[in-house]
Amino acid sequence: MHPRRDILAIIIRWVVGATFLFSGLAKGVDPVGTSIYVEKYLATYSLEALMPISEALAVALSVVEALLGVLLIMGTLRRITTIISLVIVAIFTVVTLLSATVLPIGECGCFGSIVMLTPWQTFFKNLVLLALCFALLRGSRDVVRPTLRDGVVACVAIIVPLSINLYALRHLPLVDSMPYKVSTALYDAVAEERNAEESAVQNILIFRNLTTGEDVEFSAADTACWEDANLEFVEAATRTAEVESLYSDFRLYNADGEDCTLEILGREGRVALLCVNDIEDITNRHMRGVASLNAQYPSCGIVVLTAVDISDIEGVINTDDVEVFTIDAMTLRSVIRSDVGVVVLRDGVVEFKADIRDI
Repeated sequence: MHPRRDILAIIIRWVVGATFLFSGLAKGVDPVGTSIYVEKYLATYSLEALMPISEALAVALSVVEALLGVLLIMGTLRRITTIISLVIVAIFTVVTLLSATVLPIGECGCFGSIVMLTPWQTFFKNLVLLALCFALLRGSRDVVRPTLRDGVVACVAIIVPLSINLYALRHLPLVDSMPYKVSTALYDAVAEERNAEESAVQNILIFRNLTTGEDVEFSAADTACWEDANLEFVEAATRTAEVESLYSDFRLYNADGEDCTLEILGREGRVALLCVNDIEDITNRHMRGVASLNAQYPSCGIVVLTAVDISDIEGVINTDDVEVFTIDAMTLRSVIRSDVGVVVLRDGVVEFKADIRDI
């Protein structure tokens, strides 16, 4: 092969490999988040029977992508790696095209929660990768027997991303890209957004100018329009402007259905939010973590946030001693990925997050 073509082939291989490697690691640092995207796809394609293994599928996808990325970059098993990469990219291209057109699902999740892409952006990205994979395939005619080096590279490329996934599943994601990460001034952010939402709602009065016949809008607080004899009242209306929202679903409701979000976030000092996503797989280590949390914080400093029925957690937590608030299940998964976890606020700022088993 011509030297320039060799260099071009190496560059293409590195580009495709780096994309696969980044995609695999981005999924691996937050496998629970990746499993949420997997569940969206399974639901979209009526594959609900696979829902129970969504986390396993997320881990497998992460490891396979990272493995392919490393093998491509290292030039190991070039032809077979290129063929597998081509098949995977081709499948993803079809899936993202459907997601962008007839089966919309929102963000694709191809880079986990670290880089958010729309289905159309992902589709065009996949088209580029597809073309690069075809170019690699044309230049990968040789079939070479695997060497010991190839085996070592493949093992390392499997063990490292698998370890990252398992660590994140046991503890918390290595990279928290959610709007509830440590150091977030949560009270300020939520309060600012709520104020923006209230300001976005405008009550207006519509009058018709009798001279020109045009409709004129006035604020509902404007009384001068009623005194203008040249104006004829048409109707009152409410108009809501679009507000970019990160915390619209972050609402904590008490037993009476009242929204207590700002009251909880605005408390002074430290408040431990005991987040209960799932109690079906509670172990003794979870229970010891709850006991440890109770020992570290007085009952008035612990607030339970749960997406499950309150009666279901009474056997795990003494709800007579703590305040319990319900929250949207998907939102709670964004707050903390653990089945049972703790988020400590200090003066409304996220100070600490942990799986309850690490308390």
